[in-house]
Amino acid sequence: HAGELAARFTAAQATESTYYAVLADAELLRVARERVQRAEQQLAVARARVVSGAAVQTDSLQLRLELTRARVGRLVQETALRVARLELGRRVGAPGAVDAAPLDTAPAPEPPLTLPDAVTQAASAGPQYRVARANERAAGAAFRAKLGQYLPHASLTFNALAYDTVFFHSIYKRGTFTLGVSFPLWDNGQREIALSQARVNRDNARAVREDLERAVLHDVTAAYEGYTSARATAEQDAEALGVARENFRVQQSRYRAGASTILDLLKAQSDLDDADATLVQARYATRLALAGLETILGRRLFPEQEQR
Repeated sequence: HAGELAARFTAAQATESTYYAVLADAELLRVARERVQRAEQQLAVARARVVSGAAVQTDSLQLRLELTRARVGRLVQETALRVARLELGRRVGAPGAVDAAPLDTAPAPEPPLTLPDAVTQAASAGPQYRVARANERAAGAAFRAKLGQYLPHASLTFNALAYDTVFFHSIYKRGTFTLGVSFPLWDNGQREIALSQARVNRDNARAVREDLERAVLHDVTAAYEGYTSARATAEQDAEALGVARENFRVQQSRYRAGASTILDLLKAQSDLDDADATLVQARYATRLALAGLETILGRRLFPEQEQR
C-alpha cells in the first residue's frame, strides 16, 4: 500500500508539473501578445511624433526593432505552448494535444500545519519512509528464512493399506506412521551464499531506512520552506508588477508630452514585460512547491476547491 501511495503521488506530481507548464506557457503567451500590442501602439505614436517634428527618426526605428523582437517572442511562446499541450496529452494518455483548464490567480494560502507537525507526519506516514520500513521488514524476514535452513527438518507421514474380498471383508488392514529427520551438513556452499546475500540485503534495507529517517527533517524543511518562500516571492512579484504598470503609464504619458526619451519608454515597457512574466512563473512555482510538499507527506494539504 505504501509503495502504491508513493507511486500515485509521484505520478500526480509529474502530471501537475506538466499541467502547470501548459498554464504558465498560456499566460506567458498572453504577456507576449500584450507586448506586441504595446509595441504597435508606441510605434504609431512615435511615427506621428516624427512626422510632426517632435521626435527624431531613431525613435521610430527603436520601436520598430522592439516590435520585431516582440513578434519573435510571441512566436517562440506559441511554439512552447503547443509543445507543452502535446506533452500534457501524452501524460494523460490522449492521442494529441490537451489544453489545461485555467486556475484562479488568488494568492496561495498558508500551510495548514506547522513545520514540526509536517516533519512528524512525514516520518510516520510519508510514502517513501513507509516503503523503506516495509522493505527492511521484508529483508529481515528473508534473512530469518535463510537461517532456518541450518535447522534440522522433520517430516511425519502416515500410510494406510487394506484389501478384502466379496466373502471376507477386511482381510488385511495396515497403517504406518513414519517420522523422518534430516540435517543438511553441506550443499556446496549454496546455503552460506544465500545467507550472506540475505544478510547484505537486510543491512542495505536498514541503512536506507536509517538514512531516510535522518533526512526527513532536511527534506520536509526544504519542501516546507520552499513553499513558504515561493508564496512570499509571488506576493512580491505581484507588487512589482503594479509598480511596473504605473511606471510604464507615467513614462508613456511623458513620452507623448515630449518630457522623456524613447529609451525611458522602452526601459519602462521592458520592465513591465519582465514583471508580468516573472509573476506568472512565481505563481506556478508556488503550486509546484506545494505539490512537492504533498508528495513527501503523502496527502493533500488543501481541498480541491481551495487549489483552483
